[in-house]
Amino acid sequence: MTLKYSLILATLTFILGYYFSEYRHSLNKPAEHTQSSLLNSTPAAPTLETPLTTKSFEPVSNNVQQTSLEKIQELIANNSYPSAIQLLNSELKKNPADTQALLLLARLLEQQGQHQDAIGIWFRYIAAETDAKKIDDAIGYLSNYLLRLADNPMIFGESRDWLISQLNDLIKLTPDTGELHLQLAEIYSEKADTEQVQYHALMAANQTETRSRAEAILAKLTEKTVMAQTENEISIPLTRFGNQFLVPIQVDGQSIKLLLDTGASISGLTSNFLQQHPAMIKSQKPIQLNTASGTIDSFLFVVDSFTLDKITFNKHMLANLPMENFDHFDGLLGIDILGKFDFVIDQNNAVLHLRKRQ
Repeated sequence: MTLKYSLILATLTFILGYYFSEYRHSLNKPAEHTQSSLLNSTPAAPTLETPLTTKSFEPVSNNVQQTSLEKIQELIANNSYPSAIQLLNSELKKNPADTQALLLLARLLEQQGQHQDAIGIWFRYIAAETDAKKIDDAIGYLSNYLLRLADNPMIFGESRDWLISQLNDLIKLTPDTGELHLQLAEIYSEKADTEQVQYHALMAANQTETRSRAEAILAKLTEKTVMAQTENEISIPLTRFGNQFLVPIQVDGQSIKLLLDTGASISGLTSNFLQQHPAMIKSQKPIQLNTASGTIDSFLFVVDSFTLDKITFNKHMLANLPMENFDHFDGLLGIDILGKFDFVIDQNNAVLHLRKRQ
């Protein structure tokens, strides 16, 4: 009898122990499931391609902020864009570097035609973003946005100076964008600022995709000078230098020889020559030169006069060419000068023939 009761007691103990173990396990399951669901349900951060919907903003864990964001989503869903913009601005006062709020606000402002405010927010977004891919995407989008605005001058009217400022600010972030430089060259042409036209056209000429259009701007820039000073044709004797030729030039009254290079988009003087004549450099503008060895940081500068035979170009812009230990020539004569003419190189007789462009 004692053995029987012992077996019964052991069995009850096992059953109760198993029951309480399963009960405790079942209590833990909802918490684990809830945490997993929250982690897996967090939407991805919006990109520039994300449609402007109530899902364009990722909720955060803070209950107060989440309530505000839910309200923003509700306002957008109900097409209450001004109220959504106002609430987003309030959120950004609390957290000025909230990239998702900045991105959504920029797109809402653009949709509402508030372009100047939208551009300002885009710049804030780029400054706050840390993801390199998203920064590149934003810069590309902002470039196209500004170019679209530039193509619609009636939107701004007298605010063209504002547009110039924004384009210049964006160029600081992406200096090799030839399209932006071309746009600025055209705007400065309207303002008759020839130095700025020259600078931005030369920057655009340094890029393959915008070179031909930039060269057309440069040719037009000095068209009157060429027409007034050029006879039907002028011939310039050349000096042979191996398989190439040297051209006699005068820069600020200094006689020099430049290597004739039809593959160079920008004419310039060597670093070695400029070190010997530092007075020629009166101001500098940065440029990245594309060379056979890669991209090189350099600068452009303006000389008072650049004389090719009988033709003088005043306030002409040249590049500092990072070429040292070149004693046989002082720089390169490129297509920015030659492209102003119809030219022929008589290699047999070593003569450069220049004609007015028809």
